[in-house]
Amino acid sequence: MQVEKYIEEFNKKTRKSKEAYDRIKKHVAGGVESNVRMIDPHPVYLTHGEGQFIFDIDGNKYYDLLCGMGSIIHGHNPPEIRQAVIDRVTKGGDVLGAPTEMIETYAKNVKKAFPSMELVRFCSSGTEATMNLIRIARSYTGKEKIAKVEGSYHGGHDYVLHALHLTEKYLDSDPNNPPCLPYGSGIPKYITENLIKIIPFNNYEATAEILEKNADEVGTVIMEPVMGGGGVIPPKDDYLKKVRKLTEKLGMVLIFDEVLVGFRIAFGGGQERYDVKADLTALSKIAGGGFQVACLGGKKEIMEAILPRTQGTAAEVEAGMTSAVQVGTYNGHPTSLAAGIKSIEILSRPGTYEHLENISDQLFNGIRGQLADKKIVGAVNNVGPLGCIYFDIEKADNWRATLALNEEKWMKLFYGGLTKGVYFGIPHPDERFFLSTPFTEEDIENVLKITDELFDDIKKGD
Repeated sequence: MQVEKYIEEFNKKTRKSKEAYDRIKKHVAGGVESNVRMIDPHPVYLTHGEGQFIFDIDGNKYYDLLCGMGSIIHGHNPPEIRQAVIDRVTKGGDVLGAPTEMIETYAKNVKKAFPSMELVRFCSSGTEATMNLIRIARSYTGKEKIAKVEGSYHGGHDYVLHALHLTEKYLDSDPNNPPCLPYGSGIPKYITENLIKIIPFNNYEATAEILEKNADEVGTVIMEPVMGGGGVIPPKDDYLKKVRKLTEKLGMVLIFDEVLVGFRIAFGGGQERYDVKADLTALSKIAGGGFQVACLGGKKEIMEAILPRTQGTAAEVEAGMTSAVQVGTYNGHPTSLAAGIKSIEILSRPGTYEHLENISDQLFNGIRGQLADKKIVGAVNNVGPLGCIYFDIEKADNWRATLALNEEKWMKLFYGGLTKGVYFGIPHPDERFFLSTPFTEEDIENVLKITDELFDDIKKGD
């Protein structure tokens, strides 16, 4: 079956979504809240979620492998989180503009999972968290340049919207010395040309060469413990530990962006799973229990760079005497903290991650077996309940390798899933899908029956 047939069936099942799209796009750019939510020919407009399912305005029910783009791990509308939010809203859940004692409770819970986060602060999104941490690291080291991984996404601010694609001119560029290309327009050329160095994930020798060569100017290194840019790329050959030792040797601040994997691949995220500690850490998504929370933190002496020391006069700024600014009206919003506190508490209970690992093994090993049985070439990467399928790729252990994936086959999987009742994650072929705790072994079997049918169609098209 061709992609067009699936799209035709998709259109029949989502007529109300098409009508909504035609109305909404007149008022909202692209008819969506974010570019990543755009689907051709139109988005699926949802009404609500319940447990492991989401529902659209046409009444269709889907197994939810999107999970709020990775923000949901307890499923939708979990009773305990719902009650925590209701209790807080009833008490007065709007923004107060001054601190509550809830920030202490939240911080203590986070530090149990991430001991490296000795001091923390709050903001509202992963983008804000990485932006603030980079500023804090620059303030601490006194060095303006940063290094980031080719292919890694760290949010929507100018400093990290680089090296997320390759133009035709650079397709054959040296992977050991990646180019620094801005992702989209509107990013100042000065930032691209002067403030960023790009390093290749899972290639320690090349990473070390770039960092050592630029050690006089680069003071900050930011990376994901598991690369979410390009799908799911786990670290190999102790890459994280080697980079950790190198940054310590060179006096660089190492930031782990755990927005995607924090609390998902282990209670303590990538730092627990791979036994390596960062200087600074960014958390969001699951950290908010489905609500808008981000938490940033790290070593006490580095985080204290945000504490006010002076009045910020021109003379003090020139003398380098001021602190790094970290502010935000909605930082530590009480309702979001209530959801986050309860979410983290539930995750800390015995058996939670064992269940997630079991259903993840069932799903991803099942998919691997189906591809092998049908002789469909494809790599399946997963780290716990976080995974990705790369059609026509035998091994995906670096970002450049993922560029060769077969997009048409992935589109058959995605649109075919929508027609059969599975929402296969973020609607782009180099993205990923997720599992949440309400999934049962029976649910996974149902999903595997659907993937088996879809793989049969994909095989017929070879």
